[in-house]
Amino acid sequence: MKEPKSAAMKLLAEIDARLYVFMGLMEERLRLYKIARAVSFTGDGYAYLIVAAVLLIFSPEAGLAVTLCGFLAFAFELPTYAILKKTFKRRRPYLVVERLERIHDPSDEFSFPSGHTAGGFLMAYIVSHFFPGATLLMYMWASSIGVSRVFLRVHFVSDILAGAALGTAFAIFSISVLGY
Repeated sequence: MKEPKSAAMKLLAEIDARLYVFMGLMEERLRLYKIARAVSFTGDGYAYLIVAAVLLIFSPEAGLAVTLCGFLAFAFELPTYAILKKTFKRRRPYLVVERLERIHDPSDEFSFPSGHTAGGFLMAYIVSHFFPGATLLMYMWASSIGVSRVFLRVHFVSDILAGAALGTAFAIFSISVLGY
């Protein structure tokens, strides 16, 4: 592993590694792999289309707004996410932290930021904007996606935090651009 350059970066890397090991051991002890995989699957993108379709059926006007904002946000978030992954080239935690074995095959080579978490928080923000009563449920779901990615040992906690920030930023951007 390349050594972080500054003392602050070393400290952050150490905190990230410790949190990763703690969560990995918790997953092992509680045997959460199947649950984590199921929750993670909801962040693969299919659920976003289902949410949009359900909202379009039951609340056409707000559902259309959610769908338009979602498409615009993802149109910017996905390429930005890809650029960040290729720029930072942060290795997956199971390659860096020797204490825990790999238990899940990630969708790509690098870990920073978490795309699953970005998508979850993007949708949570947009749906919550148009359906405030769904805020708690949406953010619990988005947070669960992020936690599941650490439990699956494919992300550090800081990857999750960066993904949450990325998704939220593009959700705010799309709502603003579209005038909602």
